[in-house]
Amino acid sequence: MVDTISPSRPGGDQCQSLLESARRHLREQRPREAAQVYAAVLDLEPECVEALGQLGYLLFQCGSYAESLGYLEKAAHRAPTLPKLNLLTAAVLRKLGRLEESADCCLRETQSSPADADAHYNLGLARQSLNRPHEALAAYQQAVRLRPGYVDALMGMGMVLRQVGDDPAALGCFERVLVLAPTHAAAHWEIATILLALGRFERGWQEYEWRWRMKEHTTPPAVFEQPLWDGKDLGGRRILLHCEQGFGDVIQFSRYAALVADRHGIVILGCPEPLRPIMETVRGVAEVVVSRLNQPPFDVHVPLLSLPAIFGTTIETVPRQIPYLRVPVAKPSSSRWVNDLPGLKIGLVWAAESASPNARIRSMSLACFKPLLLLPGIQWYSLQVGRAAEELAAPAFAGRITDLGHRFADFGDTARAIAELDLVISVDTCVPHLAGALGKPVWTLLPFDVDWRWMVARADSPWYPTMRLLRQAKRGDWAGVISQVETALREFANPAAT
Repeated sequence: MVDTISPSRPGGDQCQSLLESARRHLREQRPREAAQVYAAVLDLEPECVEALGQLGYLLFQCGSYAESLGYLEKAAHRAPTLPKLNLLTAAVLRKLGRLEESADCCLRETQSSPADADAHYNLGLARQSLNRPHEALAAYQQAVRLRPGYVDALMGMGMVLRQVGDDPAALGCFERVLVLAPTHAAAHWEIATILLALGRFERGWQEYEWRWRMKEHTTPPAVFEQPLWDGKDLGGRRILLHCEQGFGDVIQFSRYAALVADRHGIVILGCPEPLRPIMETVRGVAEVVVSRLNQPPFDVHVPLLSLPAIFGTTIETVPRQIPYLRVPVAKPSSSRWVNDLPGLKIGLVWAAESASPNARIRSMSLACFKPLLLLPGIQWYSLQVGRAAEELAAPAFAGRITDLGHRFADFGDTARAIAELDLVISVDTCVPHLAGALGKPVWTLLPFDVDWRWMVARADSPWYPTMRLLRQAKRGDWAGVISQVETALREFANPAAT
């Protein structure tokens, strides 16, 4: 951002000297000193566009977004078509949560610099953040037309195409990225999740190994002195299966412990403490550990979610020995979780844990279930834990749902409760995994933007034979899902009438 200050103006020579000094500080990567000099320029010349813009940029870099915006708006007022100024202002507005204004800035940049691929790319980002996928796609496509090898824009195209449900086209975008950047971890990851969702497991599992190079991966890679297991016969050696990602992932993939044991290994399974009671029941597990600080000796190790690749899992060979975990032995002081009154006994979970990925789209309000609570012949039991369980206190649910979740100390308790139920109905959380692993009937309620493990357009799951999947037909349409549940419940309660 270069501004012209005439030496004939008062302080002109001094300002030019200061600007040269600030630019030198920037070249030598001394941003703090540069900011101080630019501030001195503004004391002499308050409307210097270069000083306003660069100081706004430096403040943005250090996270002072509100202060940054003030300088950038002053610069834009004097030079509204200065290249990149609108894009920088858009980035600041995005950080401040002012998404509509951010998109407007990006649009102005495309109008003033229509041949600038970066401008169209940033417009795509802005429109995507506003949940305008089709408009975002058009902007990304224009960016790629202007710069055919624009990797970030191709990634944006792929993400939007996934959002609107066009997985094959999205896959094509990510494959183009790999031609341009073969080690692009995010592209490999997206390819993995698409292939797994489409049931193309052979390559999907291999691509899934790129998760360890993803900066956003939820679990940092484990570092051990012992070697990584390559899948060969273990010959009695001790192997550590270490967990990653969430509770549901551990439950789903712990089934592979039996296959590892069949290759003559002594299996040590790592897991979070709340899962210990049920993981101790998994076939093939010799020992369960819950801390990486006090691990028993072992010879080789492997991440739990790398086992499908090692065993070459396909749709046809998914381990389906259900149940593969059992209800832990009851505590001496424990009593029955549900009563002996007649009628179907159904457990309910309506919200994912707030800290889990995409919790917002995977959760609904308990109020959405009101139509179901009026159905005759059903006793409802809440398996919900966390803050969402507070919704049970509303007067509308008094006497309609028995709260079991507040009694759960660990997943052993959850398993004991599920064992006494006829059916579990849950959004996508760890509870459907637990019910499915126990071989109990379970209906999983899925958002439109579904996780790869539930695949595409299926009403069943190859991972859990007793599971039924009920999906949103359009984004946010939980009412449509509840309507499906109501129809299915009438059939489930009275199968002879259907």
